[in-house]
Amino acid sequence: MKLPKYWYEWRWYGRGKTLFFQMLYRSGLLGIFRFFRRNTLLVLTYHDVLPPGFPENNFLFGETVTTDEFEWQLDFIRRHYNPVSFSQLLEWLDGKGHLPPRAVLLTFDDGHVNNLQYALPRLKQRGMPFACFIVTAPLGERKLLWFEEGYCRIFFSDAKLWRLQNGEQLQLETSKQKALACATFFTMFRGLSEAEQEREIQSLRCQLALQESVGCIPGRFEFLDAADLLALRANGGEIGAHTVTHPILASLSTKSAVDEIERSKSRLEDVLGAPVKAFAYPFGMPQLDFSTRDRESVQKAGFAVAFAANAGFVTAASDRFALPRFNIGRMSRAHFATTISGALDLIKSLAGLDN
Repeated sequence: MKLPKYWYEWRWYGRGKTLFFQMLYRSGLLGIFRFFRRNTLLVLTYHDVLPPGFPENNFLFGETVTTDEFEWQLDFIRRHYNPVSFSQLLEWLDGKGHLPPRAVLLTFDDGHVNNLQYALPRLKQRGMPFACFIVTAPLGERKLLWFEEGYCRIFFSDAKLWRLQNGEQLQLETSKQKALACATFFTMFRGLSEAEQEREIQSLRCQLALQESVGCIPGRFEFLDAADLLALRANGGEIGAHTVTHPILASLSTKSAVDEIERSKSRLEDVLGAPVKAFAYPFGMPQLDFSTRDRESVQKAGFAVAFAANAGFVTAASDRFALPRFNIGRMSRAHFATTISGALDLIKSLAGLDN
């Protein structure tokens, strides 16, 4: 019998983790973690909210939450936390205001139509403010972003082999091989220059052809248009920038990175007729996806605050141009409650474990 290469591939690991989440959730112990974090700000990152029935086993929907689960999560937040607006956050960071205990800010990345169709009505019904970070190039279009296109080609092309520009060859015969190829794809792109990334993308397109209908799934890849952004803003949403094309900023030249940051801001300000104060780094891991250079560029561009993607709580002393957030995707209710309490993050940190 072939043994798993990594400890987290053992079957008992996943089952044990599920039971552990359930134990914490049902025991009431999570209240202790919430108490100790009561004077910090919890920021949550969502991407897509869709009705049940979307292809949940499709990896492209890994960060999609069903409308049913989204409603449960919002109600859970209202019971245990105090939602705050982006304006309240800015006043607090500027030392001009106070946040309620167990404050939480809800954010949405990328800018898909489902944020307006399915998330907004549920947020509005509960009087919960939010912020949306928008990729500006595909406004009003149905489109896969570059990394989604890569993943889609790797998984749904009929090709059995992908030859990388460095000569490496990756087998694409099983789901496990395809998942490994997707991980390789993104890790590789973090280390490539702009020119190298473009050559790799063009090569991938030539090798891994797709049928026209593959990947064109309504609701998940449709982007908000200008009128939608105005509607979100009119209903309590803060609109922030998320670059023009969702690149890995750290891999770009300084000129290109600054262009992505500044043009996304100016495009949104043209649409809204108002200043855009918030920015979210694509992918968002400090020193991997964005660098100190990019942080400084965001500040120079005139943003008041920027959000990263590393898990953690915001304090008044946090770097306001690299504020941490907790990412929310498909997860059990116990997993959700454990994650946002800070319990999971603390336990992983103490144990030196990954997700």
